[in-house]
Amino acid sequence: MIVTKEWLNEWIDIEDISTEKIATTLNEIGLEVDGVSSVRVPKNVVVGKVVSCEKHPDADKLNVCLVNIGHNKTEQIVCGAKNVATEQYVPVALVGAVLPNGIQIKEAELRGVKSCGMICSSTELGLPKINDGIMILDDSIGELVLGKELSQYPLINDDIIDIGLTPNRGDCLSVYGVARDLSVPFDSELKTLDEKQEDDNQLGVGRVLNISASEAIEGSFTYKVFDNKSIKAPLLIQLRLGFVGIEETCVLDRLLSYATHSTGVLLRAYTHDCFSVKEDKAKIIINKEDGLDIVFGNKRASIAGIWQDKECKADEKTSRIILEANYTHPDIVSLRSAGKKLQSDKHLYRSQRGSEPDLNFGMEYFVDLLCEKSDVLVYAGSQQVVQDFHEVSINIDQGDIRKMIGEEIPKEKIIKILKKLGFKVNFGFEQEVMNIKVPQFRPDVVNKQDICEEIVRIVGIDNISSKPFVFAEKTKTNTSLENFRKRKYYRHRAVSAGFYETLHFVFDDKKMMQELGLPTVVKGKELANPITNELNTLRASLLPNMLRAVSQNVKFGKKRVALFEIGSVFDEHRNESKNIAFVYSGEVGIAEVLNHGKPHKIGFFEFARKVGDVLGDFEIEPLGNPNSFSSPYESARIIINKKEAGYISRVHIQTEKSLDLPQTYICEMDFSALHYGRKCAKEYSKFPATSRDLSLIIPKDMSFEEIKKYISSIAPNELIKFSAIDTYESEALKDKLSLTIKLHFQSNEKTLEDDDINGMIEALLSGLKKRFDIGIR
Repeated sequence: MIVTKEWLNEWIDIEDISTEKIATTLNEIGLEVDGVSSVRVPKNVVVGKVVSCEKHPDADKLNVCLVNIGHNKTEQIVCGAKNVATEQYVPVALVGAVLPNGIQIKEAELRGVKSCGMICSSTELGLPKINDGIMILDDSIGELVLGKELSQYPLINDDIIDIGLTPNRGDCLSVYGVARDLSVPFDSELKTLDEKQEDDNQLGVGRVLNISASEAIEGSFTYKVFDNKSIKAPLLIQLRLGFVGIEETCVLDRLLSYATHSTGVLLRAYTHDCFSVKEDKAKIIINKEDGLDIVFGNKRASIAGIWQDKECKADEKTSRIILEANYTHPDIVSLRSAGKKLQSDKHLYRSQRGSEPDLNFGMEYFVDLLCEKSDVLVYAGSQQVVQDFHEVSINIDQGDIRKMIGEEIPKEKIIKILKKLGFKVNFGFEQEVMNIKVPQFRPDVVNKQDICEEIVRIVGIDNISSKPFVFAEKTKTNTSLENFRKRKYYRHRAVSAGFYETLHFVFDDKKMMQELGLPTVVKGKELANPITNELNTLRASLLPNMLRAVSQNVKFGKKRVALFEIGSVFDEHRNESKNIAFVYSGEVGIAEVLNHGKPHKIGFFEFARKVGDVLGDFEIEPLGNPNSFSSPYESARIIINKKEAGYISRVHIQTEKSLDLPQTYICEMDFSALHYGRKCAKEYSKFPATSRDLSLIIPKDMSFEEIKKYISSIAPNELIKFSAIDTYESEALKDKLSLTIKLHFQSNEKTLEDDDINGMIEALLSGLKKRFDIGIR
């Protein structure tokens, strides 16, 4: 946001305050100043008046002008500008003047005609460019006195202040908004517009305009109409637009842009003919479409706060012009326009951050500008569609303010600060609780912390006294610290197991997520302003980004890629949780003599062991419905402490092909399911352990999981662990197969004899026979 000192002075009395002080104060109240520059017209440049203008006798493109430069003195000046004419007030650089471009003005003879001085353009004086010829002066810069130096006109010898606003401070996207904030530390009153009474004989706007609005619209609109004979933009307006970097070629657009930049109210101008006209009366229809307010005439004329049809835009040649002031809550504009690829114009920047909601203020300001130099007939009154504003009410105790700020701020000072910032303040019965009503132009203030921030930025952080730290014994362990330690523990284990850590944004490509069958955020909770088109939603899984990272590494020639990540994922309703994921792609080990230079590819169980090196012991069970990028043939659920914690699988072959991946395996788990805490030491047996292999003949359709659960339920204490180690099929076995289970026995009380072990095995076989009708091979 760019403002100038003299422009600010129109809204707040800062005439006697230095620009340096203004910039320092802006920084102190949270409006960070990015830069300050000065514009000064050089000395010996005075106000002159063209008395006569005749063609040069020996040059078609030159004019010989007699210019009154005051003090009863007239100079002859040869000028090449096309727009020079008699009776004009112009800037004249006298002999001896040195212009900003380094040119020194001297007496000269041009094609045989003497020239004493130079009639200047705006750029030749170091001012912004406003036209292609000389700068024509008018009284908008002050009373024009012949011979008076332009360096003595403060309105054009101004200081420009560039403010870097944060996106939430849309209320300061205007000169008026910045002045409103400055009025608090400077303890000055904001200036208001003079009230003007409309002529009783003035024609009413209802004669030429009618509005019809749907009950569903959420924005406010105000319309006025004027008949145009001639529209002019004063010099000061043109220069100030140049100061702040606004370029408009249309005179009407200059006035609209100036009024919007000054007041913050969004203004548009339409041709009367753009709307359906019946008996010289235009009809505007405002409807709701796709969540946005649309203005209709003969066709779609504009989208409120976003776009206006070029054919409906009025200019200085339009005979009857309809003016519109609009306000729509910034959340409506930003959230509902996101991702729709709508056409937009300069209004979108303001409307999605927050424009000025006082539409009559902006409209009256513009009409005053218009009538200052233009020949127009403004119709009395206005047509309005205004939405009720539901004030945000925040109750805050003075004790809460004291705790948050760290210092007692007098109650009277708090009230004064908030009221000057536009808040309404009332006290409850106890006189300690304040009820604060947030103004409509501050949608960013929603809670107690925001109120305290407003107080602190005005009081000044440097004005709050420093206090020493208070050291006291207290428990330093908390949930956040424990979560950090847990992440650190598993990160170190993963690195030790040969995995490399990868980090990605919490965003992902919505289209790709849908193709992979992953859940996406429901409509209404989507990202309002995605950082890119490819990162347009919150991720539901860590794996898509990790697989793309693996693909990039493979393309760079990597034969083996092992990655892990711990990060946030989100469900359809944006509920956040932490996951841990692993990806292993390609070869195991390196090419060496032992493998004849051909390392083997990673397999399911080898990948599972590597994951187990990080996570510890876990069990796997068949995965019923794998997602779209998991193989249905090599996938399993991960069970930790008898609860499902995640899954492990090979990447689906189609996904491998699309990403140009070799054989790749993935695993993703709920991080909260992983154990972390104190390690409890247990007594171990001093007696030796022994093992036996047991080969069972079972039906091919019987899962090991059934057998495992049953053995666990009847196992003696001496059976410390068991696992399936082999299967065998042959024609002799027909529809059955041989399953080999390794049993490990150990006692805490004695060395187990063969008779002890054989007895326990017999008991197991007897139970398996009764339960499943299976026996040994």
